[in-house]
Amino acid sequence: MKVLIIEDEVPAQRYLKKVIQEIKPYWEFLFPLQSVEESLEFFEGNEAKPDLIFMDIQLTDGLSFEILEKTSVNIPIIFVTAYDEYALRAFQVNSIDYLLKPVEEKWVQKAIEKFEAKTTSIVSKEEVKNIQTHVAEQSKAYRKRIWGNTAVSMEALNVRDIACFHSQNKTTYAQTEQKASVTIDFTLDKLEYELDPSMFFRVNRQYIVNVNAVKSIEPFYNGKWVLRLKTMEEEEIVIPKEKAPKFKKWVVD
Repeated sequence: MKVLIIEDEVPAQRYLKKVIQEIKPYWEFLFPLQSVEESLEFFEGNEAKPDLIFMDIQLTDGLSFEILEKTSVNIPIIFVTAYDEYALRAFQVNSIDYLLKPVEEKWVQKAIEKFEAKTTSIVSKEEVKNIQTHVAEQSKAYRKRIWGNTAVSMEALNVRDIACFHSQNKTTYAQTEQKASVTIDFTLDKLEYELDPSMFFRVNRQYIVNVNAVKSIEPFYNGKWVLRLKTMEEEEIVIPKEKAPKFKKWVVD
């Protein structure tokens, strides 16, 4: 058995591989892929095809469905993602199962058992309905930890301790409550989906803020407001007019 993992987060790649190896120690792993572009190149030019694919849906450069639309991939797929809204679309392709992050070993075990039990990649309407019910019953799991990159190592950060995430020159930073700033391998768009909306708010294109880090807001102009954080009091974060009412309500709810 040859397994291919398509996942843009290196820690998630390693974790998933470790879990699969514990369940199936004799399975082999092809070199992991991290993007739509990289995957297209692999399937169009590589003769060593896997027997099973574990595939994240939202990759750095787009949705992994683009891979399946642009090339012929007749290989069973287990989708691993944080976004349950893609469930039905996933089962319109060669999907065996659909796992929500953070992934638990028992769900990987069940997905592998389903793969081994199948003799065809065709999924019936009844199976789609059953999976839809299963996904609906799972509560959305939001990210609790994230890797921060320092000059010499990767540091595991508790998300609740991060005052804000901000983007500058195509690099994303996490600002901790201790006022330290580290880079992370996420875009703000991806973080917006993975963070608990009761704790984090996308203020504008450059900032996602933690409700516990909010110090004050001040009227600006044209209905805009300026937000100040406890850890970045000198920084003026502009809240657009259309987001201001929702932000005010979010802070006090």
